[in-house]
Amino acid sequence: AALAATASFAQSSVTISGLLDAGYRSVNAPAADADTQGVFQNGSATSTINIAGTEDLGGGMKANFRVELNADFVGGTGLTGAQLQSSAADDLAAAGTANTVRSSSGGLHQTFLGLEGGFGQVKLGRLNSGSLTAWGTGSVFGTALGSGYGSNGNIFTRYSSSVANLYQTAPTRFNNAIEYTTPSFSGLTARVLYVPKVDNVGGTNNSTVATLPGANRAGVTDIGAFYSNGPLNVALTQQAHKFGATALNNVVTTGSNQAANSTYKLTTLAANYAIGAATVYGAMWTEKHAEGTTSTYTAGYDIAGRMVGAKYVMGATTLMASYGLSNDKTSVNIDRKIVGLGADYALSKRTSLYARYEDRDANKNNSTDSSTHGSTKTTAVGVRHTF
Repeated sequence: AALAATASFAQSSVTISGLLDAGYRSVNAPAADADTQGVFQNGSATSTINIAGTEDLGGGMKANFRVELNADFVGGTGLTGAQLQSSAADDLAAAGTANTVRSSSGGLHQTFLGLEGGFGQVKLGRLNSGSLTAWGTGSVFGTALGSGYGSNGNIFTRYSSSVANLYQTAPTRFNNAIEYTTPSFSGLTARVLYVPKVDNVGGTNNSTVATLPGANRAGVTDIGAFYSNGPLNVALTQQAHKFGATALNNVVTTGSNQAANSTYKLTTLAANYAIGAATVYGAMWTEKHAEGTTSTYTAGYDIAGRMVGAKYVMGATTLMASYGLSNDKTSVNIDRKIVGLGADYALSKRTSLYARYEDRDANKNNSTDSSTHGSTKTTAVGVRHTF
């Protein structure tokens, strides 16, 4: 994004930038009371206001920070953040719960303080995962409409309360995290993100407040290798969530104990390749976890997914399409697929009109989750502005 404001002090600087997305959306869902329409946000990209700073420490070393604020155009919550446990699952905290707000209605995205130099880069804070980077590498729609990324009824991750509540299975970002990124070697880098596990016998397993003493959480390790050189970008990541002996509940909803000392693993391989005005995208992933006690996923996880997409630029117009599916290999057999179509029209270098259409289909045999059975069609038009 273009720089909106930069303040410099000797060898340091602070920059404000961002992306804003708002539009109109209509949803036709299988459940009779699930149809919606009206103003919404983040149809083509995630709205954020970024404050970033850097200081030259000499000898090739820099200190840097970044704060990404989620602006709310719909609910009026402004930029107020939430104090939640170590997971992007906090995005689904119920409105009205003490000390929580939904991230879709305000809150923080990635926020960190770090050092970088010839050794690479170290970050501390609320960090985007390598698995999120991998998804963005293979998805023409990013994490927005048409991509299949996210919560209830989508094909990638299962952190919605009406589907399953694996604690910390949303792979987007994590609180309490530390990450190391290597220097680039001819376009190849590696990243390791780590969240320490808290497993106190008698501790709190269902707290929405990260600072509460004794609040347990699963440990997370997210490792990845990334290659970017010329027209080719490739990412390979594996994210593991290690549950303790206390068989943790999901952080924001009850009734979701996980098998004690079990491990959830999400492995993703993604790539994109530019050929003139066209770019092709693709991804494959697997999700595996032992048996839990959720009402829907008592058989655990054994899921394989794949996605293909393409983008073509014609002057000010960009056309996009994507198809993805996930194959549930357990006895629950919750297969899903999504078709996404989109078009952008650039009014300037920073402002674009967009249109999106997606058709999500959950081929479910489990009557306890009938709200996601069948096809959900979403149509959206809006405007996106960067600064």
